[in-house]
Amino acid sequence: MTFHHPQNPRLNPIAPKAVRVLIVLAGLGVAAISQAQSVADLPDADPFALFSLPAPWQDEFWSDPDVEALLALEPQAVADLVPSQAGFYFVRCPACEAQETGETFSWSVRSPELLTCRNCEASFPNDTIPTKVNNAIPSQAVEVLKGVTHQYPYHLVEGNRARYPQERIYLDAKRDDLARTFLARFALYAAIRHRDAIPEDRDPKVATLAAVILLRFAQVYPEYAVHFDHPSQPKFFQPANLKPPYREEFRSAKWDRSGALNVPMNLVIAYAILRDDPAIGEAGTLLGEPEPRRVIEEEFFRASAQFLLGHPDPHDEQSLYAARGLLAVGHLLDDPKLRSAGLRTLDALARRGFYHDGHWKSVDPEAHRRVLGLIDGWFQGFVPELDTVGGGLTARAPTVVTGSDPIALAESPEVDRPGASLAALIPLARKAGDAAIVDPAVEQVQQVSWPAMSIREPTRAPTLLGGAGLARLSTGEGDSAIDLELRGFSDYGEARYDRLGMRLAFGGRTVLGDLDDYGPTTSGWERSSAAHNLVILNGLNQRESPAEARRPAPGSNILFFAAESDLQVVTMSDPRAYPASSTRYRHTLAVVHDAQVRFAVGVFEVHGGHQHDALYHAPPNSSAYWRTIQPLEPGPQTLLPSSIVYVPNARVEDGRWFLQAFGAFSELQNGQIEGPTFAELHGPSGPLIRLHLLNRGEATLYTGHAPDLSEEDRGVLILRKSSHEPEALKSTFVTLYEPPDRSGIRRVGRVESPEGTILIVLETVTGTEFLLFNTSPGTPQSVRFTDGTVLNTDGLLVRVRSEGITLVGGTFVSYEGIRVEQERVEGRIRKVVRAPGSGGLGWFETEGLIADPERLAGRTLIISHGGDVARAWTIDHAENGPERRGRIVVREEPGFLLQSETDEANYYQFPNVTVKGPHRFIVPRIARSDRLK
Repeated sequence: MTFHHPQNPRLNPIAPKAVRVLIVLAGLGVAAISQAQSVADLPDADPFALFSLPAPWQDEFWSDPDVEALLALEPQAVADLVPSQAGFYFVRCPACEAQETGETFSWSVRSPELLTCRNCEASFPNDTIPTKVNNAIPSQAVEVLKGVTHQYPYHLVEGNRARYPQERIYLDAKRDDLARTFLARFALYAAIRHRDAIPEDRDPKVATLAAVILLRFAQVYPEYAVHFDHPSQPKFFQPANLKPPYREEFRSAKWDRSGALNVPMNLVIAYAILRDDPAIGEAGTLLGEPEPRRVIEEEFFRASAQFLLGHPDPHDEQSLYAARGLLAVGHLLDDPKLRSAGLRTLDALARRGFYHDGHWKSVDPEAHRRVLGLIDGWFQGFVPELDTVGGGLTARAPTVVTGSDPIALAESPEVDRPGASLAALIPLARKAGDAAIVDPAVEQVQQVSWPAMSIREPTRAPTLLGGAGLARLSTGEGDSAIDLELRGFSDYGEARYDRLGMRLAFGGRTVLGDLDDYGPTTSGWERSSAAHNLVILNGLNQRESPAEARRPAPGSNILFFAAESDLQVVTMSDPRAYPASSTRYRHTLAVVHDAQVRFAVGVFEVHGGHQHDALYHAPPNSSAYWRTIQPLEPGPQTLLPSSIVYVPNARVEDGRWFLQAFGAFSELQNGQIEGPTFAELHGPSGPLIRLHLLNRGEATLYTGHAPDLSEEDRGVLILRKSSHEPEALKSTFVTLYEPPDRSGIRRVGRVESPEGTILIVLETVTGTEFLLFNTSPGTPQSVRFTDGTVLNTDGLLVRVRSEGITLVGGTFVSYEGIRVEQERVEGRIRKVVRAPGSGGLGWFETEGLIADPERLAGRTLIISHGGDVARAWTIDHAENGPERRGRIVVREEPGFLLQSETDEANYYQFPNVTVKGPHRFIVPRIARSDRLK
């Protein structure tokens, strides 16, 4: 293994020890880069010249007993260690229950015929394994080339122990895989050591051994069988010279377990260092190869890159590895065709792998950060359109192109210069990477990469990812900071069940969190909706049924987003979370933060079904528990209905978590409540957060424990509303989230108000203030306050205090002789232009003039397609032009183009879907009055 292959962390967890192994094997990380600030600083702009290895890594490597043993061997003996056959990465131990991962076994130069299981410490072969059949170890014969047959011995697993039909364990192939990995790594370290040593202190044997390993791999690579190597699936062999088409998703492999990793990067780098060294010629003499450079370059590196070209491009993380290989070999061999193929792969990835807001298509923040790190780390030297500026990549603007056919636009070479599509996405992708809240308790294991980007501190700021569907409200600094995240992700890629889930952090510390960043559990429970901070209908996982969950669906509709320093608000609605049961599933969140008070408020509206459960989870790896003012008594053994049996040891592959998630709650206590109540989450050092549950009507309050990755489960608070009436239940969960200290709040209450409104009264250090939510924004409401005064508004939210009135959304608010108005900025989109430059990456032309265009810079543009799907962009500037048309220039990719004949919007960015019109827009805003009298 030369590089850690991108695995879904939910499916292939890596233990800390294993992570260390991966980093050392790859040997390519942030610390592995010289002090040059950019490729342009280096002679001839050679990206390979950037490569270096940190001294601690080298010291550890050269002190390894296996390395010492290898150095003691003669060059021919080292050449004999190079496997002449392809190996397998995913092989499980036949003697224990360890999973089939690449880190199951260890191998040593000192005992090259043996494999040792890291889990049970058994060594193979032994007296019983591999098991003989008819007094012989069974072997599979594979004709790799005409007249050339390779033998693959295997251990045949007994029927009742097999994990899939006719399971075969290829121990020899795993040994070959580990030997290949170690020797390729040795060649890299040896080349670096030879290059960096003072000439008179160089040990010529070090370079000779590296060259021998390089050439011997080049000699045997043409006979490596094309193979299928995936965990928990049968292994397959095919001829070494197999012609395309290959399996999708790079599942046809030759050098490594994935076709995307077919270019052996450790050896490419080693050869780039040693290409002009006499050691290459010496290796040719030792191995009887008269043209060693030609064999290495043409029969190994060029052939390994050409193999990549036969694979369908899935436009996923693996595509980055493939592009890296094409560009590296193209640069090494000065081959413009390979370089062009690598750039085309990257440009296609920019369109089909990222939303228009720059977020990676999996809508997994961890995967997004990993992908961004790979791009920043690998392609500075290989992609001319990327410049290193201020420690990061910036884009040179692509060619301005307009048009109406997104397919032609995506494929046309005239659209962008090679690499420009990726370059345009990089700044957006970096901003998107800062949007998700990352729990500081999570141990961040960075994906190793080369060349590596400079360390960059993330930027805290209110952010809306209008394509992927993530909103971050962020205000304050230091201990007074509030960061709140609302997720409305789609499931075009991996299915997700955390729609409208939220996370909350006070002072940089997560107080309401999820397990997403911590890796998977064995049961898969963290995938369920019950593992997140949201509302569940009828005890069902979101998407309601496994059949519905298999259908890709857009994310939540973005209805409102506006952020100023003291007040930030977002609203998302998701008709696809419970498509059969709900008629409304909508979450509005607001953060208030000024010199006197700081808190957050959530209004979660749920219509449909007969049981609604609002869940509030303590942060992962926390011993925090919930305290309530409501007396509680021992609760039920399970929250599952009697028709479902909880199976605690169900495996993630079984998918039972989808049905039995509520069975994972334990140590339940419960109590009946009527109206508002109060709860605190307590940690070892005191309260983390106070919840003011400002709800009407009867409900059941539960506290208990939920599964966690630590030995102790984490605390969970559940508020359940249920109804036995035939009519569908309508609930509005109103929650005020108060920091445990310096909130400025003395008392909080909810008072009666007309249907469709929520009136909250707060007594603060500066007096009384009111928050009024309108659940039907745009509809005028009249509300009488506790002091007898009356407020009228059609806004989404109004804040009233002595300092003045703040109107969020809508067009007006009137109160005590004061009237605040703001013109509605809305209309219809008639044309979309992809035109990078002038402050943005494109613009939208409107039907009619835009109201108040000079005040729209920096605000959010929300476009709804057919009244069903709503997405958002950030406005750079807006202007009115001739013929009563307006132009709204946006900072992100427009993402779609309009078909004039059908009025359909075709997204050229991921998810590459077509949506119907009409295409209407609105710009949410906030308006203010002066101080009240």
